[in-house]
Parts: sequence; structure tokens; C-alpha cells
Amino acid sequence: MKYRIIPVFYVCIATVAGLLLIEFVCQKVNSANGIYIPLIKLNTIHSASFGQKNMFSVIDPHLGYARRNTEYLINKLQKRYSWVEGFAVYSKKATPNLETPIILVLGGSTTDGVHNDHSWPEELSKLLAQRKVSGTVVNGGTSGYSSNQELLKLLRDGLEFKPNIIISYSGVNDRGDYGKLPYPMVHPYQRATLKFLTSPAYSPLFPNTIYFLNGILSGSSPVRMSATLGIPTRRTLGQQFERNMILMDAIARASGATFYGIIQPNDYVGSGGQLKGPKKEVISKHYVAKLRNFYGQIRDVPVRLPFVRSFISIFDGEDTTYADDGVHTTLKGDQIIAARVLDLIYADLRGSEITRAPAQSAPCIKQ
Repeated sequence: MKYRIIPVFYVCIATVAGLLLIEFVCQKVNSANGIYIPLIKLNTIHSASFGQKNMFSVIDPHLGYARRNTEYLINKLQKRYSWVEGFAVYSKKATPNLETPIILVLGGSTTDGVHNDHSWPEELSKLLAQRKVSGTVVNGGTSGYSSNQELLKLLRDGLEFKPNIIISYSGVNDRGDYGKLPYPMVHPYQRATLKFLTSPAYSPLFPNTIYFLNGILSGSSPVRMSATLGIPTRRTLGQQFERNMILMDAIARASGATFYGIIQPNDYVGSGGQLKGPKKEVISKHYVAKLRNFYGQIRDVPVRLPFVRSFISIFDGEDTTYADDGVHTTLKGDQIIAARVLDLIYADLRGSEITRAPAQSAPCIKQ
């Protein structure tokens, strides 16, 4: 029996080796015809974890991804507040019964209400309660969103809350990593999703061989689905940011709301474009260079757009306001931001009616 098994074993080895050789040859033939198929094809969708494993598992057709109440941190947040499909509402009242004025906040991870166990919009809601000022803060900040996603989220979802005040707290994520030129409106998660959807469904076993044989038997190659990212822009990242501020202000005006765009601070860019040296080893020099370049482009935006404010120097003279990365803020930093934002919007909050000045001609958008 032992002597019979050995020949069978060699036959199996030879068969597998032959199939692999055929697969390798077919791959070379396919590649020569402009079709590259890996020897091992795994149809797995991209996971935009951004440093945290499986942080986002919900695909959003317009924004790339979103947060949902299936996340542990959101379930934790709901013990104190409400959650409405991508928005942390710092109240337990139903949406139609929220205390007015409604303050809608948009931003990235430095605004996100579930990224950490604290955020400046939550601190703002606490300040309102402490000072007995009427109003409800609705936080739509989401990690990895830039002003491009904020604009889309405001237009699609934010207006459903009928906000009286709209705040965009952004800057860091507009440096280009979350929307590369010339398609800054397309988030990396959307690119990855499109790549996955337009990738042919090759056979998981010997994909090159099966593809080659199908081509011979059918006489033609299968039609491949493609995707478009739209018209490439000629704007710089700074001009794109300025355009987004103008459009959000226009949307706010059309909705009877007041808009405030806030350029967020970080530990690598000083006020007035005076740049400080990197202090945090966890941030790469390449990251800092892109951040500094972008902030150099937008430092004069508040001069041209009166509804945009710069908070770059908000922490001057303060310490322990940043986390280790020099971008995300500590609880102390959040409290300072919240206090400054309250000062900024206080006149709107205390007015008997939330009104906006008559619409003016929007500034030209640079091309």
C-alpha cells in the first residue's frame, strides 16, 4: 500500500505544478494584451480605518462613508444624547421639538462627537446650559471629512434640522489627503469603492486561466464597467476651500441661517502664516509640509470673506491644549474653542429672531 501512495502523491504534485505553470503563462498572455490579473484574486472592499481598525463600515454614496448607531461609541453617546443618522444631537428631545435656535456644526475628527470622549461642540452645548442660553447644538462632524464633505452633508442632510446657525470648523483635512487634485470633491473612500465596483469579478481559482479560456470560447473579452470622477478642477486646494466657504454661506443665506466658517488651529502653523517647527514625532515631515503649504494658501481668506474667522492663534499663551499629534485637542482645548465660538455667535443667540443680513453678491471664485 505504501508503494502505491507514493506515485499518486507525485501525480498530484505534478498536476498542481502544471496548473500553476499554465496560470503563470496565461497571466503573461493577459498582461501582454493589457489585462493584469493577480495570481491570487481576493475581492475584498477597502476599509478606510484611518488608524483605527474597521472604524467605518457604512458606505455613503455621496460622502464615501458615514457613522451609524451600530458603532459602540455611538451607543455609548446615546445614553446621554440623541443620534440622528450621522449627527450627534445634544438633547434628548425629538428633532421637531428641539430647543431653538439650532446650531449646526460641521467638521472632521477635531469636531466629531464620537471620535473621543469629548468634543468642542459638546462643550458648547454645556456652556449654553450653564449660561441659561436657549439653543441646541447638532454635531455633524465626521472623522476624515474636509470642507468638501461638509458642503455635501449640509446640502443633503444638515438643512433637515432647519438650522439657524451653521458652523464649519475645518482646515487640516483640506490639505489634500482627503480629496486630491484635480478631483477634491471625491473622498479616498469613494475612490476605493469605485475601484472595487469596477473591478471584474474574476474567478478566485486560476483567474488568468479562466479569463483566457473564456476569451477563446466566447471570442471576445467581457465588457468592463468604468467610473468617472467628474470634470477636473483648475483650482488650488486653497481656492477650493474658499469656494466651499462661499457656497456654504450662500446655502445658509437661502435657508435664513447665519454661517460662520472657522479655520481651525493646529500646533504646526502660527497666526498670520508664521509657521512653527514640528514638535510631535508622530506627525511626519511630509504631513507638516502639506499642512503648512495649505494654510499659507488660506491665511488671507478671512480678509476676503467676512463670514470666515481664523482660530489659528486661539491657543497662544496656553499649554496642554493639543493631544500628542498636535492637531486634535484635549478637553481644555475643546473648552477654549467652545468659549470662543460662543462669543462669536452670542449676538445671534440672544436676538429675539435669528436673521441674516440681506443677501450680497457672492465673491468671485478664483479659477
